[in-house]
Amino acid sequence: MLLKAVKISLQVSLFGTFVGSIVSILSVAFVLGVKEISLLREAVSSCSLEIGDICFSFSPLIFLIVSALLIIIVKRTMKITRYHGPADVILSAHSPKEKLDPKTGFLSTFSAFVSASGGASVGQYGPLVHLGGTIGSLIDLRSSKVLTKDTLIGCGVAAAISAGFNSPIGGIIFAHEAILRHFSFKAIAPIAVSSVVSATLTNKFFPSGILFQNASSGSAMLPSVSLSLILGPVCAIIAVFFMRSLLFLQREASKISENEIYRILIAAVTVGVIGGLVPEVLGLGGSTISDILDDNFSVQFLVIILFLKLFVTVICLGMGFFGGVYSPALVLGAAIGGAFTYLGNSLGVMDLGDTLILAAMAALSASVIGAPIASIVIIFELTHSYDLAFVAIICVAGSCLISSLVFGHSFFDKQLLNRDFKISRGRTDILLSEYDVASLLGKNSFLHFQVGATKAEVLNMFKENPDYTEGYIVDIKKVLKGKVKVNNLLDSSTSNYVVDEFPLFLRNTDTVSTAISKASNFIGESIPIVSSTGELIGVITEADLFSEYLDIQDKISQIERD
Repeated sequence: MLLKAVKISLQVSLFGTFVGSIVSILSVAFVLGVKEISLLREAVSSCSLEIGDICFSFSPLIFLIVSALLIIIVKRTMKITRYHGPADVILSAHSPKEKLDPKTGFLSTFSAFVSASGGASVGQYGPLVHLGGTIGSLIDLRSSKVLTKDTLIGCGVAAAISAGFNSPIGGIIFAHEAILRHFSFKAIAPIAVSSVVSATLTNKFFPSGILFQNASSGSAMLPSVSLSLILGPVCAIIAVFFMRSLLFLQREASKISENEIYRILIAAVTVGVIGGLVPEVLGLGGSTISDILDDNFSVQFLVIILFLKLFVTVICLGMGFFGGVYSPALVLGAAIGGAFTYLGNSLGVMDLGDTLILAAMAALSASVIGAPIASIVIIFELTHSYDLAFVAIICVAGSCLISSLVFGHSFFDKQLLNRDFKISRGRTDILLSEYDVASLLGKNSFLHFQVGATKAEVLNMFKENPDYTEGYIVDIKKVLKGKVKVNNLLDSSTSNYVVDEFPLFLRNTDTVSTAISKASNFIGESIPIVSSTGELIGVITEADLFSEYLDIQDKISQIERD
């Protein structure tokens, strides 16, 4: 037993180290690559056109058009129907049947790299999370199943977040909170190893962290907490508007143009023109956040950044560019927090520091990605300030409470819901949705009668089969025409009998989850199953549905116990 435990521990450490190392290296390469190309883009930017005191540069427009064309070429050449993101990672972690395609995963990351490098207002963390999940899934396909697929996906996700924020604890919690959505002893060890290894290697390249190099934590607690009580709901409102606008444009983009080339070029030109005037809204937004933390912008300009960043992000992600929503949410949060800091200063509170800025960043991003605890922990690890984390808790709690009630758990959950995956119902509903009721057939026999059968014939059939209290009326092609109950045959005063012409029935393609929902108010012996042509092919009972539900629950309990 001891040798077995040692062997498993070594395997867990090996897998965790391997995943963490790969994801860390790729994350650093992604960030460094985007940074270098962005510096090149900014270096060639010049005042091409002066309109009064306003300077316009054509550089963002040129880079965005080139990026747009490259994305379309890659997508069509490699035959990618759609790019994948964190929502696909969540679904794959919960569903044994849903696989993360390595080709689509790596090309999605490449397209996000091209988008961000060209100046599109997209995020880096979503693509990196998906890349980490894809690597974990790929290792699962090639490994000896020492760890489950969802655990290896969690390792990759934790490593990506850990590398992005130099926050190993935050990475561990994010993987469990946003992706796996449960804690288990078997999963936490490899995920922890992967996250710590990733942070260690990343810290070698970015000793001060990738994003926050200059965050301070000195603040006045009482006014900070007071303002955060208002700031949280404001962040929720902006987050909900941001998510709804993005989903709306993604759904309605084809109405603007059926041609995806035209759509992405429209986005490139629109964002290029805006970016030529206000470059702070372009790209990943790291430098913009640093300038906000350094108090380099007026409150009026912060409001401009807030609305323009929201607008260009929705245009980019809704019209063909690819990337995450996390980094834009951080910029939006920073702008709101900066504006509230000015508000506090105008009220005579001069020592707010970066507290409200970081708290708003945590709150708005937590509402978008559905990871409030991870967001708070990341803030704590970045600043090493208990006071600042405490303010973030207040702000995050208010924001997530309101956004969850108005919009839902997260942007990713809504994406899955739009694809008819009810992730908010948990792993049980997903697994039940993967099996159709046809898989339950063959367990039960049933009585059926031809259309026009007399009352005496039907009653005689029930007498010969006393175990049945219901029978089904079918035509010559076995198409279901109704249901007969034995109780309706006992009235001897008439030669006719009552037929339920509209009984509850299920299609053979209906999922078990759908069947349970439809049968919630059912009273009877059995439920008929019909084909697409209406042919009666069998029946199931409520007991069949209950048994399937309990089997799935046992599987999930085993996963969560392990």
